[in-house]
Amino acid sequence: MRVALFLTTLCTGVRGFSPSGPTSASLLQSRSNHLAQYPVWNLIHRATAGSHHMRNIKDETGHDSKKKERNTNDTFVIKNVESILLEAPERRPLFGHSKPANKLDLSKDPLVNELRVMRDTVTSCPEIWSYMNVLCPDNKAIYDEHLCDNVVDQTYHEVYDSVRRSASAFRTLGIKKGDHVAVFGENSAHWLFVDNGLQTLGACTVVRGQDAPIEELRYIYDNSDSNEVVVLQGPTLLNKLAEAAGRDGLEGVGLSSKQGPARTVVLIHREGLDDSRIANLGNMLNLRVMCLADIMNASSPIPDRMLPKLTKDDLATIVYTSGTTGRPKGVMLTHGNLLHQIQLRFAPTKKYDVSEPLPGEVMVTILPIWHITERAAELCIFSRGVKLVYSNVRNLKSDLAYHQPHWMMLVPRVLEKVATGIQDKFNKKSRLARMMIHFFTLVATAKNRHLKIAKGQVISSSMPNAIRRLFSRCIAAVLSPLDAIGHVIVWNKVKAALGGRQKLIVSGGSALNGSLEDFYETCGVLLVVGYGLTECSPLICHRRTDSNFIAGGCVGLPVTGTEIRVVDVSADVTDTERPPLENGTVGRVLTRGPQVMKGYYNNEKATGESIDKFGWFDTGDLGYINPATGDLFITGRAKDTIVLSNGENIEPSPIEDAILGSKLVDQVVLRGQDEKQLSAIVVLNPLQLANEGFIPKEEGERLQRLVDKITDPHCSVEDYKNAAGELSDTLDKLRSNKKLHSHLKDDTKRLLKNFRNWEQVQDFIIVLEPFAIVNGLLTQSYKIKRGVVLGKFKAVL
Repeated sequence: MRVALFLTTLCTGVRGFSPSGPTSASLLQSRSNHLAQYPVWNLIHRATAGSHHMRNIKDETGHDSKKKERNTNDTFVIKNVESILLEAPERRPLFGHSKPANKLDLSKDPLVNELRVMRDTVTSCPEIWSYMNVLCPDNKAIYDEHLCDNVVDQTYHEVYDSVRRSASAFRTLGIKKGDHVAVFGENSAHWLFVDNGLQTLGACTVVRGQDAPIEELRYIYDNSDSNEVVVLQGPTLLNKLAEAAGRDGLEGVGLSSKQGPARTVVLIHREGLDDSRIANLGNMLNLRVMCLADIMNASSPIPDRMLPKLTKDDLATIVYTSGTTGRPKGVMLTHGNLLHQIQLRFAPTKKYDVSEPLPGEVMVTILPIWHITERAAELCIFSRGVKLVYSNVRNLKSDLAYHQPHWMMLVPRVLEKVATGIQDKFNKKSRLARMMIHFFTLVATAKNRHLKIAKGQVISSSMPNAIRRLFSRCIAAVLSPLDAIGHVIVWNKVKAALGGRQKLIVSGGSALNGSLEDFYETCGVLLVVGYGLTECSPLICHRRTDSNFIAGGCVGLPVTGTEIRVVDVSADVTDTERPPLENGTVGRVLTRGPQVMKGYYNNEKATGESIDKFGWFDTGDLGYINPATGDLFITGRAKDTIVLSNGENIEPSPIEDAILGSKLVDQVVLRGQDEKQLSAIVVLNPLQLANEGFIPKEEGERLQRLVDKITDPHCSVEDYKNAAGELSDTLDKLRSNKKLHSHLKDDTKRLLKNFRNWEQVQDFIIVLEPFAIVNGLLTQSYKIKRGVVLGKFKAVL
């Protein structure tokens, strides 16, 4: 259920208005009295009078809609990074200011204030498009060349038009306010049109990815009381559902609820099939089957007068938890829950400047679009006038080089691959180059450590005294010139591999281990993590650019309007409000705020166990509040606690996080319940095994290709079985390698030197097959299913 989260920002400036294209007349009329007090609103009329210079805010890369020739190599480290930087067009000041970019203060810019009005006024998620259609219709909004049947490159006006056409098409199919519509699909611009079109009608979208197990999709459809109209990714998923239904003696696609069986299927993509073949699918299954593009093209944009009035209390979506144990639960999120997330800022204590997202900038994302982290991120980014590029793991490298994003939303697994690729390049350098890289790593690490002390960012019961802070500031100042040289010689090439223009990377989807954070901090890449759950829309806390305490387990400060409380682990929901523990004491983390869900659909018992009558939601996580800084630290899950036979309680997450600091280890799960000591199931990295001399280089590269095949979210069962079989053939030799076991023990002992005696790992179960979605060891949101992992390797244990 936990999502280690997305965070994004608040207000941003827009250069102006354009009267081109249809606007929402009723929206302007209903808001005019409120908006008239803001001088900027009158710019609409000035735009009509010919303020041409205020239109056509181009993406800062200067790219037009024509496609450039691109590098499709699947490796993550970009070759010829210097040439990429040389080819990058010169950046133009966004608002024409003559001041240096880092001196800009947009906090008083009238257009920024206009977006603040929108943020405070908007009452439903799709209403954002109505506002943006007025405020910046010509800004590029979305770019999707990999995931749709055709390339989608649309402005904010064009997306507004597409959403309204989608709403009109679904209205023709009988969808109305209050209906629940199942949408089972993956990332694409067309998915966005479906989601927002249905919500425009007041319907609630019930979402899941196409790769979820058939039984899970059936359960979600039934439990959510979904409408007879179902939206599917394409013919592949339709056939998959139909074949399973045939085997199980079910009609159609095997989806049914108390509303009846699914009778109408809307395909988001054709996947290469023409009209006749799609019609044949419908005839064979006795269903109405149609393509989204066709019904949208046949529809006109729905006018405001035909739309229901929506409020923040209306249900927007039901998102089913990943279900690491038991059945997934349907999290009911309202429009108000989701809109709370667009009020966030990265640096709330500073004036609004170019450190925040601005119109015309670019964000690249690869998170699953149905995941609540991605959906909240998109709402925030779109409400800033930023262009969103949909990418995937296979095309990420070329997309970074082409779009040169300012903002990125990446999952930890991709960040690991980027870091591994860069470190592999470093390992292949000459001995002198490796020594130089090692030296600059030590310099950056020391400088960053002393900067934290100087800023008071320490894990302690109190702030460091003035003398210690001054001393650390002096040390950091001495090291800064050397660190600057390191950036010119080494680290700038790392940043170039990420596009060369990034302001910030947001890590979302699952927890990020501390060693990765250290790597990106050393490279000078600003990486921000946060903390939240699907039940909280999702963000609860986040680290900030004005207070970025980079430390393992630190998830930052509460977001706007949100309370955090740490209570006794044994304190259950009662009629009495649970008192907070003293700061620094580990306990169960509770939260309360406008983003907390309405409840679990069709599950009052689970809702009552999670939210008490005082509004406190129990996250199920363990953590503490750092007394010195007020930051929340997460130490693990209450249900994951390991109790050794001597009665000692152990939280596995911090120990696993430390072990991931080993270059050999890609994934790890601790075990030891009712045992005398801890052991660990470790998934080893084939390339690193080769670098350390445990296997030949060619063997390492072959095994890595098999690992990459299994970790591909779209890996087929047949491909998985073949790849897993080949990996298994090599495993016996590695498990019997005494030098490898000795190396792992020494490495782990070094990494766990600050842990207590009973928290030391005494034995290892070596694994090459990664924890992945296809083998059922990861959830759809990339969280490890601990119980399933332990069950799979029970025989070895």
